[in-house]
Amino acid sequence: MTLQNTSDQWGWLSKVFHWITAVLIFIQIPLGYYADDLKLSPLKIDMFVWHKSIGMLILMLVILRLLWRIKTTIPSAIAGTVLEKSLAAAAHYALYCLMLALPLSGWVISSAANFPVKLFWLIPLPAISGPDESVKLLATEVHEVCVVTLILILIVHIGAAFRHHVLLHDNALKRMWF
Repeated sequence: MTLQNTSDQWGWLSKVFHWITAVLIFIQIPLGYYADDLKLSPLKIDMFVWHKSIGMLILMLVILRLLWRIKTTIPSAIAGTVLEKSLAAAAHYALYCLMLALPLSGWVISSAANFPVKLFWLIPLPAISGPDESVKLLATEVHEVCVVTLILILIVHIGAAFRHHVLLHDNALKRMWF
């Protein structure tokens, strides 16, 4: 397996970016709902520190992933109808947008609530907005809509991967696996 992508196969680095991001997202979603449901307590604050820290890791990974995607070859699309290829491209585009929008909107929520963001209790991040209740409420709505949208698109994305693997017997899933 090579580091670089080829016209037929995702390379090692693209696979690492994909699967680490996937694992972090599957931790992040329930963690966010869990933290949000807790009553104000040290545990709630700790859970949100974890949630924000993982969100910032996802943001950094997605930026690196996009830079890598720009630099390297993109494997050609799996055979399918024009509609299937268009839907797959739209879903991937939406996933990238959501993986950027979610941590950024979360960062705005904390900044607008005048609650500092620290990565793993160690590295303070600058506020990206001043304290503002209306900005906080808007960013919260954006965050909530984005997470529900992300969940729905992930269900379709995972379903499509299994459809390719189980029903169509092509290599769509295999070429993103190690």
